[in-house]
Amino acid sequence: MEVVTLDEYLGKFGLSSPISSFMLDKLRLPHGNTLRQQKQLEKDNKKAADEYAARRNAKIAEYHEKLESGEIRKKTVLEQRIEIANGSEDNESTWAARRMLAKDGIAWK
Repeated sequence: MEVVTLDEYLGKFGLSSPISSFMLDKLRLPHGNTLRQQKQLEKDNKKAADEYAARRNAKIAEYHEKLESGEIRKKTVLEQRIEIANGSEDNESTWAARRMLAKDGIAWK
């Protein structure tokens, strides 16, 4: 049985962000757009965003179906804290998770 959170599951399919990154490389234009180009860009963006949202919603539904059928299970809060505590020592969240686990008397290593 696979143990995975919703964010990790969506990340496997490149769908972890709630919005599409379709426009990120299309925003920088040195001389701007004509009105026709702008309308076409908006139309393409809407189409890409709708497709992304549909794919993401389908994967979320698939995740919940797998949870109900028992193929996968959610990580417990303790499992998530231990995973965070074993992260990079440069992150403040790592140290915070370690302090929380130490306070509760749980070995995080």
